[in-house]
Amino acid sequence: MRTQLDCIPCFLRQALEAARAAGSDEHVHRRVLNSVARMIPQLSLELTPPEIAHQVYRLIYQITGNSDPYHQAKIEANRVALALYPRLKGVVANSEDALRTACNLAIAGNSIDLAPGSYHGDINEIVETALASPPVIDNYPDFKNSIHNSKRILYLGDNAGEIVFDRLLIEELRKVKELEVIFVTRERPIINDVTLDDAILVGMDKVARVISSGSDAPTTILSQCSSEMLEYYHSADTIIAKGYVNYESLDEETENIFFFLRVKCPVGAKLLEAEVGDSVLKQQRIVDK
Repeated sequence: MRTQLDCIPCFLRQALEAARAAGSDEHVHRRVLNSVARMIPQLSLELTPPEIAHQVYRLIYQITGNSDPYHQAKIEANRVALALYPRLKGVVANSEDALRTACNLAIAGNSIDLAPGSYHGDINEIVETALASPPVIDNYPDFKNSIHNSKRILYLGDNAGEIVFDRLLIEELRKVKELEVIFVTRERPIINDVTLDDAILVGMDKVARVISSGSDAPTTILSQCSSEMLEYYHSADTIIAKGYVNYESLDEETENIFFFLRVKCPVGAKLLEAEVGDSVLKQQRIVDK
């Protein structure tokens, strides 16, 4: 997905939010905004929005001197989601289609997102909304069929907190059949994205092999990923790509990808023919491997 002009104000908004989260004073906030504003004319709109955001956040961290401004927010998101985990397990276990419910909850977890200024409120409310509102784009039957015909699943993670919902889905996937599941995190902290430490904290290593992508980009940029990650990417039978940012960066790829996301902005809503806030379970395309 190429960057649209409508994305530019979002970069500035994210820059200000991140600068404030870094704990710096208003003079530093102004420096951040001025620096990002000077950067924008030099950026190619042929890049994906997460590629530009990656450059923006690197600049923010350099100016503020804080490379992990959302550290405490991530800890809290993981804590709250873990406290909810027993309830989530019960909801899934008592549903008519456990895998379907786990998918819907995994998508709902994508609401725990600090970056684009989207809704990230009460997690209990997120769960209730997920149970009441099925995806508007719903390729679940294709997903279920793909899982039944897979041996290796690559799961591209997104945010802290959200990963508890991801763990729940992986547990259900492994009940369907014997599967090798590889869960991918960021190499280093960026925004509130999942790192190896976050994944281990929520017990992801108990249900999947956890690896880093090799990049600290706030998405999956294949050209920046490690050889280990790329080997899994190209050999996976099914790829689960969590979050709108992974849709932005992988929407033109030809692997067997299923995007699990909440629509975060008007640009994405237009592309997906959906509304902001809608849940989406979308298969990229069917590919013979």
